[in-house]
Amino acid sequence: MATLNQMLAEQGKLIGEAKKNLEEAQKKPPASSSPIAVREATVAELKDRVANLSAAKVDVVRQIDGQIATYQKEIAVLEKQIEEDKKQRGDQSPTPRPRTRGAKS
Repeated sequence: MATLNQMLAEQGKLIGEAKKNLEEAQKKPPASSSPIAVREATVAELKDRVANLSAAKVDVVRQIDGQIATYQKEIAVLEKQIEEDKKQRGDQSPTPRPRTRGAKS
């Protein structure tokens, strides 16, 4: 499974590319004398890009939710182990001695 940073980087690339394409399309809008078919093709292409980005967003959210669930399970297991260890040892976990500056050991 890709890491969260990798997923976000990939999505950033997709979003950046889509933004660039949209900005280019807005800079060069079809002239009013352009045939309707050209405009319809532009609309269809933009709808396709929106659909692709929406699918990518859903995929990233699903992957992030999966990672969160995995981490939550791991946290629960570790917390349970800590509680069991505390019960077995009578909660006598060693506390670190405070270190004073300049003191020689």
